[in-house]
Parts: sequence; structure tokens; C-alpha cells
Amino acid sequence: MEITYDSLGDLAVGIGGTILLIAAWLIGGWWLSRLAATWVRRTLSRRSMDWNGSVLVSRLVSISIKAVAVLVVLNILGVSGTGLLAVVSAFTVAIGLSLQDVMKNFFAGIYLLLERPFRAGDRIVVKDVVGEVEGIDIRTTLIKNLNNELVLVPNATIFTEILRNETYFGVRRLDFTIHSENRTLAEIEGALREVLAAIDPVKQPIPAPHIVSSDPSKIVVKSTIVIDNSDEAHNRVTQAVIDALSGDTIEVVLT
Repeated sequence: MEITYDSLGDLAVGIGGTILLIAAWLIGGWWLSRLAATWVRRTLSRRSMDWNGSVLVSRLVSISIKAVAVLVVLNILGVSGTGLLAVVSAFTVAIGLSLQDVMKNFFAGIYLLLERPFRAGDRIVVKDVVGEVEGIDIRTTLIKNLNNELVLVPNATIFTEILRNETYFGVRRLDFTIHSENRTLAEIEGALREVLAAIDPVKQPIPAPHIVSSDPSKIVVKSTIVIDNSDEAHNRVTQAVIDALSGDTIEVVLT
């Protein structure tokens, strides 16, 4: 609809009103986007979604509200809705084709945040990467490996590969392989039970150790112990076993 003005004063009033309306939509849209993002982030946090997930969803909500405000402003300026839709569609297709890998990792990250196969602090294994999850970014999952190096794994890789969460149930397992030249199986079992009974992070009952191999000079015994999922418990239990079986060779594997 074409608007005509009878005088310069009417024109000025009309332009001023349009400017105020545009400003109201832009300022209101930006203010509402911040308010909605804060509300979404707090709501999701109360529902136990981790920080990365709540921040990502709140940002998506904020961007969506801002986009609606911009579209309304363009409509006020007289941009055709059909033409605008065509431009947006073409732009979306172009972006999608040029950023296929980024978008694939982005949506894989959203799935991981919603499905929550792991959380920050969990110890996971994916392909040849083993380590503690530091967080989920827009494109990658951040993992601190066993060498204290930060490894960035594409979200799409985690989404499609077999993933093992070693700490999902809040415990970890220690496998001790003991090479002893002086002790029998019964003596090794007795020493382990005595020292581990006094350590709270050790889960009871303690499985009986078993002989892996034996020859006239020594026996090799394997013992599996389940403990709380923490490095402090890991170090405490390992040191206690080493002290209890002083003189024997002990190999420790975290599984």
C-alpha cells in the first residue's frame, strides 16, 4: 500500500514514526532475546542440563528472536515478504552447501547435548582417543587425554563411532597384574583384602584374584578392583597395593 503525504510536516511525522517503530522492534527484539536466553539457560540448568548444552540452546533462542525482529523491520521498510523469503532460502542453501561439515558437526553436537551419553568430567574412549571430557563446543568435543593434552574431536565422529563411557556409573576399574617370586596366591589375596578393607573408595566385595601364569620361579596373578571415579581414589588404592606387596612387580591398567 502506497502512503502519500499532504505536506512536508506529514512526511516528517511519517518518517519519524517509522524510525521509532523500527527502533522499537530492534531494541525490543534485542532486549527480549537477552531475557529469553537468560531464562532458557536458568531453566535448563535447573533441569540438570550441563553448562555447554544450556548455553548453546539459549544462544539459538536469542539468535532466532533477533532474526524475527530483523525480518519485521525489513517488512516495515517495504521489503517484499516473498522476495525476502526467496533470498533467505537461497542464502540458507548456499551456506548449507559451503559449510556441510560444520553443520554436520553442529547438529551432532546438539544431539549429544540432548541425548547426554556423557557429561563434562566423564572419561570416554572414542576411536584411539582416551580422556576426560572438558566440554562440547559448537563443532567439536574437547577431551583432555592421558598425557594432559587437549584433543578436539569432531562431534560428527563421536556421533557415528562406537563410544565407551568408562565412568558413566560413577566408578572405575583397576586391573592389577602382580608378578611375585616369594608369595603364594593365598598370601597375595590376604594382603590385598587386608589393606583394601580400610579404604572407603574401594567397592565391596573385592573379587578374588586369579593366577594368570606360573612357573618354578614366580607366579603372575591378576586382581580386579572397582573404586570410586576419581584420580584421588585411583592414586590412593594403587599406592596401598604397592605398599602391601612390596618387592613384587605390579602393573596397573585402568579399564
